[in-house]
Amino acid sequence: MTSRSDPSLPSIAVKLLGGLALAAVGAVTGYSLVDVLEGRSWSDSLAVVMAVALIAVGVLSAITLVLRPSTVPRGCGLLQVVVLMLAGLLFLAPMYAPASVSPDVVFAGIVVILGIQTVANLMLWRAADEMLRRVMADTSVIAFWVLQTALFLYAAAERLGLVATISGWGLIGILMAVYLVASIAASARRGIH
Repeated sequence: MTSRSDPSLPSIAVKLLGGLALAAVGAVTGYSLVDVLEGRSWSDSLAVVMAVALIAVGVLSAITLVLRPSTVPRGCGLLQVVVLMLAGLLFLAPMYAPASVSPDVVFAGIVVILGIQTVANLMLWRAADEMLRRVMADTSVIAFWVLQTALFLYAAAERLGLVATISGWGLIGILMAVYLVASIAASARRGIH
């Protein structure tokens, strides 16, 4: 029997409330995405979903950095947030920014943001401990082999006239989806939640 003074009770209640809050945010996000994605091509829909996922993980990482800084590897928290948020922005910019500025300016901005994100990624690699580096390397290996195999099969099927051509925009969305799944698999394999 559990007593009221059991220290695990507040922790369980906080975790339960946190889980419910995340579920509510997920439900609202999913419901909102249905409206945003209506009438879009599959490649634009995938890009929006990837952007939302990257930004959401960035926001959750920022919250974790603030609420539980001891659980974040030293020197990595802010860099992870920056990398994730910029990756999400890179997916959104080609679709939404041309409504405000010319495509040339949008592309120049994308090049600059990609440069910043690349530098942040390299800084993250340097700041990471060995386990996080291993997760990053495992993610890259898994994604490479899955994508290499899929690309070969797709290219052969396309050459044989069995499938339609996929745009570069569609391919980068697929690449990011595979990379995110590979990242989750590599993290879980190493015990990172």
